[in-house]
Amino acid sequence: MPITSNYKADIFKLVPMSALSKSNFDEHPIWSEYYDYEEREEIAGWGIDPKWLAAELDRVHTGNDHCAYPILRPYPLPDRMRLYIKARITTAGNDYFDGYVVNEDAYVLSIFAADDEYCFSRNGMLNDLCRKEIDRLKASIRQSTDDIFPVRYETDFLDSGGNVIAGTFSLGTNAS
Repeated sequence: MPITSNYKADIFKLVPMSALSKSNFDEHPIWSEYYDYEEREEIAGWGIDPKWLAAELDRVHTGNDHCAYPILRPYPLPDRMRLYIKARITTAGNDYFDGYVVNEDAYVLSIFAADDEYCFSRNGMLNDLCRKEIDRLKASIRQSTDDIFPVRYETDFLDSGGNVIAGTFSLGTNAS
């Protein structure tokens, strides 16, 4: 049995980052991308068997596709390079979607719609990619003429200052 505490074995699983999907966020609202060996100690502190974890990391973490794991103790949020936090998203045209933000500052936002994922970044160097994602998203939803951005997002989690992780996500002027 991989879990040594009260957690059920099916509560903690690793998935390749490329396979992280809406269903994963429906099961667990916060995921982390595995990067550092030191994370193993914290995960083991949640009651996960270290030997089982090592074997699963070897199986799932191929090197070219990092693996993701659910955060079982989100208070306080762990200090990670990348945390993926489930969010409720409302577009400028008042369409509602599930999605996630990356980290407390929501530098990246993804929307789940029409059985697909649409990813947006605040990085101005990615404006061309964001424009293509906007076009793809608009083509997939019924009200394709409505504005998408800025969007409002809200999570059920607190940032390091004790505030709900929520806000407005805008893209550069050349992307929207």
